[in-house]
This record gives sequence, C-alpha cells and structure tokens, in this order.
Amino acid sequence: MLLNWYIKVYKVRSLRNVPGPKPFPFIGNANLLGDTPSDYLKGLMKLQETYGNFYKIWIGPTLRLVINKPEYLESLLASTIHLSKSDGYDLFKPWLGDGLLVSSGMKWKTRRKMITPTFHFKVLEDFMQIFNYQINIMLDKVEEKVKKCPNETLDVFNYLNLMSLDTICETAFGTCIGAQNQENQEYVKAVGTFLKIFVYRFYSGFMGHPLFFRFSKYYKTYQQTLKILHEFCEEVIRKRKEEFAKKGKELKVNEDGIKIRSALLDMLLEARENGYSLSDRDIEDEVNTFMFEGHDTSATAMCFTFYALAQNPSVQDKVYQELCETIGMDPKVELTLSNINDLKYLDIVVKEAMRIYQPVPLIERNIDEDWVLDGIKVPKGTTVTIFLYGMNRDPKVFPEPEKFDPDRFLPEKQAARHNYSYIPFSAGSRNCIGQRYALYSLKACVAKFLLKYRLIEDPDFQIQVGTCSVLKSMNGYKMKVALRN
Repeated sequence: MLLNWYIKVYKVRSLRNVPGPKPFPFIGNANLLGDTPSDYLKGLMKLQETYGNFYKIWIGPTLRLVINKPEYLESLLASTIHLSKSDGYDLFKPWLGDGLLVSSGMKWKTRRKMITPTFHFKVLEDFMQIFNYQINIMLDKVEEKVKKCPNETLDVFNYLNLMSLDTICETAFGTCIGAQNQENQEYVKAVGTFLKIFVYRFYSGFMGHPLFFRFSKYYKTYQQTLKILHEFCEEVIRKRKEEFAKKGKELKVNEDGIKIRSALLDMLLEARENGYSLSDRDIEDEVNTFMFEGHDTSATAMCFTFYALAQNPSVQDKVYQELCETIGMDPKVELTLSNINDLKYLDIVVKEAMRIYQPVPLIERNIDEDWVLDGIKVPKGTTVTIFLYGMNRDPKVFPEPEKFDPDRFLPEKQAARHNYSYIPFSAGSRNCIGQRYALYSLKACVAKFLLKYRLIEDPDFQIQVGTCSVLKSMNGYKMKVALRN
C-alpha cells in the first residue's frame, strides 16, 4: 500500500510546484480538515487563506487540485472534454445509483437530453399551481405553531423541508405523500443521516473504501438508512406506475382538486413503453436523484434565505414593500411565473443569500485529458475540486464578502464581474438541470411567507454552517416568526 502511495505521488509530479500542505502517507492531509461537517468547511477556508485559489491537497491516496478563481472555473466548466464527475461521487451510488448526477459518457448525454424537456418553462408554469398549494399548507402549519407558542423561537427547517418533499413528489413524480399533514419524517431524517456519513467518508483518509468502512461505527446505521431511502422511492414509483397503467398520461387530482402533473416519472415510464431501454433500476436511480436534489437542496436554500432576511430587517422590509406593490398583500395569492419575474428586488436578494450560503459548497470533476492551467500541466485522471463557497467569500471577487448586500447583483455591478464569478448551480453543459425549478419554488415560498409573517433574528442563536455535500446548518435554522397585522 505504501508503494501504491508513492506511485500516485510520482504520477502527479508535474504538479510539484503547485502549493499545498505536506501530506502524510495513507491519510494525506485529512488531519487538517477535522472531524465534523463544520470543521471540513473551516478547514477548506483556512487552506484557501494560506494557499490562495490554486493549491493541492491529498485526501487519503487521492490528490485534489483545488481551484476557485473565475478564470480557472471557466476553463474547466466550459470545456466539452472534462465532463466526468470525480470518483468522490461514487459514494452517492449506493443511494442514487447511476442517475444523472453521477453518470458520465453517452449514458449521461442521452439521459440529460431526455430529461431536459421536463423542466421546460411551460412545464414550470403548470407546476405553479402545486407550488402555491403546498406553500399554503406550510403557511397554515406555521400559523398553528405561532399562535400556540407566539414567543418561541422556531426552527423553520422541518416546515420547509416537508413542503419541498410534498412539492417534488407531486410535480415530478405525480404522487401525493402528504408529508406535511402526516409529519412522517423518516425519509427526511434518512437523507440527513446519509449526507452526514457521505461527507465523513469523503474527507476521511481511508473510510471512502468499502472494506474499511464496513468495520466503522457508522456502517450499520448506513445500511438501515439506505433501506429507508430505497423503500420510500420504490413506493412512490409503485403508486405512480399503478396510476399510469390505469389512466396513462391523464391528469389526476389530489384530495383538494389540484391537478397533479408528473413530468419526470411519467416521461420515464412512457419512454420505456415506447421501447427505450430503461430498467426498473434506471428509473429508480433517476427518481432517487431528483427526489434528493429537488427537495433537500431546495429546502436548505430556502432556510438560509429566511435566515439572511431575519438578520437583515431593512432588506426584508424592502422585499415586503415590493411584494405588496407588485402582487398585493394576500399571502394566499395564486402566484404565476410572470408574478415572480416582476419581483426584481427579491431576485437580487435571493442571489445574495445564495452567494453567502452557497447551496452546494464544492463540486468536482475528473480531468479526462491532460489540461494546461496557468502553464502547469494537470495530468489526465486528476481530481479537481471547485470550491464555490470559498470563491463567493473571496474579497478579490466580492469585496466585504461577509456583508449581506443585494446591490452586488444590480445589472451594472454584475456586468463588471467575470461571468464565472457567481455560479450557484454550476455552469456549462453539466450545470444543474433543475435550477429554474429551484429558483421559482424558492422565490414563491419567500414571497408568500413574507406576506404573512415577519422574520425576526434570535440574538441568542448563532448558525453553525457545515458541508454535507449540500450546505447545512448543523444546529438548525432558528428565528422568531411573527404574524403580520
């Protein structure tokens, strides 16, 4: 094993002049990243402060070249060559299989082309009815809590997470699960548990290897978690397959008469009926992928946006004023895409919230052919880590990066920055396929919530941010919520 370590070091000798901490055999530099998701994020920020926006770090036997300079990101992400995700994404495969997030080559290209139309603008317009409906349920649930305990600090995560889960299940998969009404949190907890174990393995010197991980204290919990995740997905697919077999693509309605449109799952089922080679596992992989990306990432982005608004009451007041002037004061208003497009100030507020609280802190690519960066040859097979969270907090890119300032995203200021200086959903051909879905659902939620409630910072609460693949607060999203008069 020691010989294998030195062979890997020799293979990347062209990077010997790239700065970075000296690695130890076997663990590399894993000792610099701590033991918790919060430690990992702090460790990466400290490395950035020490070595800048281009350095190398060893995680176990894997060298990672870390970059966060906009010009470097453009060179990599705009490439039509370096499209493969890194081996680190293999840790998702026991859950997500070979779905769109982790697949590569012709399989990824074919699936991407197939799935893209399910997020077309017209489809999103149809989804707005469900967005409104599920947000209204969430508003009522919060009201029950606020009226019962008017002075208590509220953790908004559970409300927003269950609402997002109900929404993705109805829009993409055509299935009512009633998560908000049943308050069945088993699946939600399982997602959180998987991500915590994922990041532990990702940053460990050797726990990424299945053999070592099998003897870890997390293995039994991991297997139980996977069982919950897969059974939930299988049940969603089973229910929709029964509906599909009975009625085909005919729209059904939920218990309140709201039409349920299953863009993604129906498309996959129809494609298989038409002879496209899709196994049950193929369909399950895509459903698992979009279940995760469509609810967990969206919910945390909503939570961080709420938290930023609670911290910045003057910004919140401006958003509320725009809402009242543009769409009226009724929180149960039926929002449309056109309504949301008219909310210009809300747009730049959401962008600033996602800058400070980057939804996915880092992404990785595998270099598929030798790549030259700033005159340095990066050999084929190298793992490149794009530290988006670090770039968003780089004072050379965003002056006073810790300050919440939506005006950064006024058109004239955006035009003065590099196009790749702000890419919350990645960029290039492997950007997030559901980014418009995420943004419209986020803005709709913020708009309707602020029409009904005022968010107030809890002075005794300090958020603890960490990376669990998705950016998370490790101690919740606590704030005071007050009904507007």
